[in-house]
Amino acid sequence: MKLNKLKRFFGSQTSYGISGILQNLQNLIVVVICLLMFWIMITQIVRTGEAVLEAKSFRDIAGHLMYLFVMTELFRLMIHYLEEQHILLGTIIEVTIVSLLREVILDGVLSISWDRLLAVCALILTLTAILVVHHRLEKGRAKLGQITIAEVDQRRREEEMLRRAAGG
Repeated sequence: MKLNKLKRFFGSQTSYGISGILQNLQNLIVVVICLLMFWIMITQIVRTGEAVLEAKSFRDIAGHLMYLFVMTELFRLMIHYLEEQHILLGTIIEVTIVSLLREVILDGVLSISWDRLLAVCALILTLTAILVVHHRLEKGRAKLGQITIAEVDQRRREEEMLRRAAGG
C-alpha cells in the first residue's frame, strides 16, 4: 500500500518520460508549499495565543482563528493532491467563501462601502450556487459508481427471463 502511494507521488503511474519528470517536480513544489504552510500555521498559532493572552478585540482573535482554519483546509487540500493527483473543487470553493467572510468580519460590515459589500455578496451567492451544483454532480457520480457491471448483467438476465416468460 505504501509503495503504491510512493509510486503515485513520484508520478510513475500516471506519466512517463519528460512529463513524469515534470510531474515529479510539481509534486516536489507542492511538498515545499506544504512545509511552508505548516510553518506559517505554527507561527499563527503562537500569534493567536498571544492575542488571546493580551485580550485583544474579538475581531482580531476571530481573524486569527479563521486564518488558521483556511490554512488548515488548504494544507489538507495539498495533502489530498499529493495522494490522489487531483484537487477537490468543493474544498476550494468553501475555503474561498470562508476567506471572503473573514475579510468582511475583519473590516467590519459597517465600514465597507455598499458597492463593495454588494460585490462580495454576489460573489458569495455565486460560489454557493456553484457549490450546490458541484455537490449534486458528485452525488450523481457516486450513484453511478455504485452500479457495477455485475448488477447491470444481472438486470439484463432478469429482463431476458421476463421476456422469455412473457413470450413463451
